[in-house]
Parts: sequence; C-alpha cells; structure tokens
Amino acid sequence: MYTSLFSDANVRTMITFIINYTTIGLVLALVAIIYIKLIRPQRQLYDVFRAQGIPGEPFIPFVGQLLDMIKANKAGKGLDYFNELAQKHGYCYLFGFGPLTRILLAEPEIISDVLSRENGPNYQKPADLTNIVKPFIGTHNLLVSEGQEHDRARKMLNPAFHFVNLRSMVSIMSDETTKAIDSLLLESLSKNQVDLEIQLSGLTLSIIASSAFGENLETASQAKQIICQTLQELKEIVEYRTLRMISQIRFLAELPFWGKKILDSGGKQVSHFVDQVIANRRKGKTSSLRAGQDILDLLLSAVDEHGEPFTDEQIKEEALTFVLAGHETTGNLITWAVYMIMVHDEAFQACREEVDRILPNGTTPTFEHMGELHVIEAVLYETLRLYPPAPFFVRRCVKGHTIGTNSNKLGIHVPVDSMIVIHNYVLHRREDYWPNAYKFDYTRWLRNPATGLKPKMSHPYAYLPFAAGPRNCIGQNFAILEAKVMLAMLVQRCNFELIPGQQVVPEMKGVTIKAKNGIFARVTKRD
Repeated sequence: MYTSLFSDANVRTMITFIINYTTIGLVLALVAIIYIKLIRPQRQLYDVFRAQGIPGEPFIPFVGQLLDMIKANKAGKGLDYFNELAQKHGYCYLFGFGPLTRILLAEPEIISDVLSRENGPNYQKPADLTNIVKPFIGTHNLLVSEGQEHDRARKMLNPAFHFVNLRSMVSIMSDETTKAIDSLLLESLSKNQVDLEIQLSGLTLSIIASSAFGENLETASQAKQIICQTLQELKEIVEYRTLRMISQIRFLAELPFWGKKILDSGGKQVSHFVDQVIANRRKGKTSSLRAGQDILDLLLSAVDEHGEPFTDEQIKEEALTFVLAGHETTGNLITWAVYMIMVHDEAFQACREEVDRILPNGTTPTFEHMGELHVIEAVLYETLRLYPPAPFFVRRCVKGHTIGTNSNKLGIHVPVDSMIVIHNYVLHRREDYWPNAYKFDYTRWLRNPATGLKPKMSHPYAYLPFAAGPRNCIGQNFAILEAKVMLAMLVQRCNFELIPGQQVVPEMKGVTIKAKNGIFARVTKRD
C-alpha cells in the first residue's frame, strides 16, 4: 500500500498540488500586501475627503484617472484635462494619480493656508522627489532638505540672491547671450530653421553654469562639456526614468537597467568636476568671470548664525541644485516668451520700441537698464502666468491639521500622508481672478507710470510661478534678471519667423511645460 502511495505518479501529483497551492498562497499574500500597504490607505484618504464634501473623480484601484490623463495627453490636452475637472468639480477636488489619491487645489484662499509660514511645519516635499533628484544633486540641498537643515541653508543663502549680489552677473548673462545669438543665427542660416527650445535651454544652462563656477567653465572646453553636455544627458535619463515610475520606486531605481550605469558614471563625473572647482577656488587658482562675487564665492563665504560655513559637500550640492533647477525653468520661460511675441506682433513691437529706446544702437544691457525694461518685464510675467515653468507642485502632509476655514465654513481636515497638488496651470487660468484668462495680455502687468508700481493682484496667492511661503524659489530674482537680459538682447538683435504649419502644443515633460514637438523658427539678424 505504501509503495502504491509513493509511486512516481502520486509523488508528481503531490508535488504539483503543493506547488499550485503554494503559488496561489503567494499570489493571495501579494494581493493582500498590495491591498493593505497601497490600496486601503489610499481608499481611506479618499473616503476621509469625500466625507467632508470634497468632490472628485471615482476611486479606481491601481490606475485612478491615469488612463484618462494618458488619453488627454495623446490628444494634446494633457494640461487642460485638469481645467476640465475643475469646471466639473470646482477648484478643490480629488483625483487618482495611478494608485495614489491626490487632492488638487487651485483656490487661492486655501492655498494660502497650505503655503503659509505658520503651516510650513505641517508639510514637506514628497519623498519620491528625493529619489528622482538624488543622482543629480544629492540630498543635502534646498530643493529636498527639510526641517532645521533647510531653514539653516535658506538663511545662509538668502543674501546671495539679493539684487545687490546679482549686479555683477548681468555682464556674464549678456556675454553668454551674445555668443548664443551668434550661434543661433549661424545655425538658422545653415538649416533654415532652429528649435528654439533646444537653443535657448542651452543658453540658460551656459549662463547659470558660468555664473556658478566661474572661469573654469570659460577657459576649459573639457569643463564646459562636463557641466553642460553631461548634465543634459543626465537630465534626459532622469526624465525617462521618472516618466516610467522607475525613479519613484526604490528597488527599481537600484536595478542596473534603464540608463542606471550612465546615470551613475555621469553623476560621478559631474561630482568630481565640482569637487575640483571648489578646491581650486579655495586655493585661489580660479575666480569669478567678472568683477564681484559669483555663486560659488557666495556659497564659500556664507555662514550661519553661529559663524559656521557650509561643508564642501553642501556647497557642491547647492551649486548643482542652482544650475539644474535654474536652467530648466528659465530656459522654458524664455522659450515660451519668444513664442508669445512671435504670435503676438503688438507685443513684439512694444518690446522692440522699448529696447531701442533704453538700449539704443545695440547697447549692451547693464544692471542699471533692468529697472527700465517695463514691457520686457510684463511680457515675462504674462508668459509665466500662461506657461508657469512648473505647472504644479506637491506637498505631503506630515502633521494633520485643518485648512480652508476662510473659504469653507467647516474647513478641510487634512490627514497625515495626504498629498496636495497645487496646480498653477489651473490657478492662472481662473476667469474670476484673471479677466480673459486664456488671452496673452502683457498689458495687465505694466507698471503705473506715475508710481512705478505693478498692478495689484486680486489675490496674493492667485499667481504662483515660483511657489510661495517659506519654500518659494530662492532663485527667482536671478531667473527674472536673466530672462530680461536674454529677451531684451534677442529682440534687439534678431528677427523671428515662426515656421508655418507646425502645431505648438504644450505638454508636461518631466515636471515642466514644454512644446510637444518643439518650437521651430527662422532667426535672422536684424538690419
């Protein structure tokens, strides 16, 4: 009997039985883990907000509204999808970004509660941001640091970005723009067209890198290749990995696929280069490109309230953060600004008339000219309204509290781990705050001729191209100054003709708004 029981056929049957049931058990265990760790917490957040009367799209496990977003993006309406939801639900609503519940805000009064200094300790940047940017800039920098580390660095760096310290950098900006215009004209002549997005993004990277690292970049072609070309390659790989949710999932991010080897080697190369730049500057072997301090000098001289400076590692990370974050956003701003004046001739002519008056006969702009370029400034601010460099930003609640008591009689209780998406693109298109909100109208930003003051906004939190509160963009003064120099010189020295027949469709690429297929134009020298 025992021999029969343990025959080969029976043993195989028993093994198959065990394997099948083990597999089923593992699958069920995996499903249970996914449900407990991912689906149930997100469903609970969704239910908490719905119980408070917050409207939104239905909760769909795993995918949320991701399929709808992808469909809208393919149709060239990826950004307007959120506007459509706002028309349906109002300016505070729920949606699912894949498996994750998000509450979208485009209501200034409630946004002010989230971004206020008082509520600052209740929010942090999302953890997946650290995974995304770590290969670039590390974790000890203004972009991703939190708590005392962030507060200390912010206080140390604030003076560096005051207009007084930015004066000497205008000449760097104008010199780099002159070289870029020459290159732009040559390429347009040889190819009969250029992609403005690529050309102007390269210009902003060159300006910011030169402002940060000084003459190393100017004199060493190898250095320029490392800081410009290698960083650009790294950025493209990070965007590729981010869009496919690889960077956001830790174990996937560590696998040796999807450009990981290039990411690691490129990151080491850039890190070694900046270490050498810092060492050379400390030894007096290099200096700023112009009179006055550059970003590296300011980082080296910064001290906290106890007189303690940054470490070399912190200096490296802060410098790289400035270069990477600043070049991307300002490159987008100047690209969309040039596009706007190409398709709005009255704005282009107003810019040219002002530039010819303030900078006659090809005068190179200086810091003193910047305060007189009111039309240029207005065009940039209106461009930032319609095409904010970061169309949304996210805050994670780390301490439950209540927001919206001024807008909502009962307020909204925000539980721990809630993710709030503040959507600038939707906010900046609200007709109740911006008359003719979809129209490009630079005149809404023109200063009062009598007082020199900008028009007062209907709400201080209705316009957030650089965020607001204790974590607003520290480099916004630099960005506006840089964009004013570039736009003034481009208008002064170039004619632009948009290549006919192309469809310029804005879409999300990474975390910024870019044209889906680029923006192609003929650029010729102004007579």
